[in-house]
Amino acid sequence: MPLTPEATQEAYRRITAWRVDPMQSVKCPTCEADGLVIIDRSARPYAEWYALSCAACGLDETLNVPMSAPHHGLD
Repeated sequence: MPLTPEATQEAYRRITAWRVDPMQSVKCPTCEADGLVIIDRSARPYAEWYALSCAACGLDETLNVPMSAPHHGLD
């Protein structure tokens, strides 16, 4: 089952917190159980990809965070 828009936004917030402290336990955005597994499968500088899985509810989702094109100065 795909994430709802609300759960997707919450997943992005939790990925951000996980990136700050990868050793911190993260709660699942759908069932709120501790132990969400986040795997960074990014292909920087083109996109960020995160695989999310939760043993408690069976969540198995991959989220994409598009990155903007490199900005080149006018100099």
